[in-house]
Amino acid sequence: MEGALKLFYVRGFHPTTIREIADACNMSMGQLYHYISSKDDVLYLVHQYFHKKVFEFIKAQNIEQYNTPGEKLLSFIKANMTFASKNKKLIQFISTETKYLKKDYLNNVLKMEQETTIASYHKMLEDVNKETPINTDLEILASILTYIVAFLPLKSWTVKDKSINDIDRCLFDFILNGLGKSVQQGTNKLLD
Repeated sequence: MEGALKLFYVRGFHPTTIREIADACNMSMGQLYHYISSKDDVLYLVHQYFHKKVFEFIKAQNIEQYNTPGEKLLSFIKANMTFASKNKKLIQFISTETKYLKKDYLNNVLKMEQETTIASYHKMLEDVNKETPINTDLEILASILTYIVAFLPLKSWTVKDKSINDIDRCLFDFILNGLGKSVQQGTNKLLD
């Protein structure tokens, strides 16, 4: 997958041919067609690769080590922001090319997103809400959090004179203010 992605980053998805993808993956055309039937399949595989990569990165952050639901939530947000920062090109690629997925692939991708990141945020928000009422729709908030962490790869060009740390701190402040002051208590050490 890495070989195909490098090619997509340089040439774009549509101009890239199946032969170029096979070459970038050190495969023959026959070998590649054993795994895919069209270039659209490659785009779907990129999404699967992305979700696997996010899952592995988040798991490695050992979020369960934190004691309170608020600390776990903030460490999860921080981990997702770090992942987004480190995988800027991949997120930009997915963001621009998802619209070209076949309908059944798009439905599967949206389901993956719902069942992984959004569901994780929702569960953590429910846990926080048990200790400190958030007083808003947790389902909507989970979706907002999922996409707000994508600010860095998708919109940081609008604040290109700012450091990644400045952007991260501003996003954290924005998120915490949205969650309410009571959720912030005991979590400031995570922001440093």
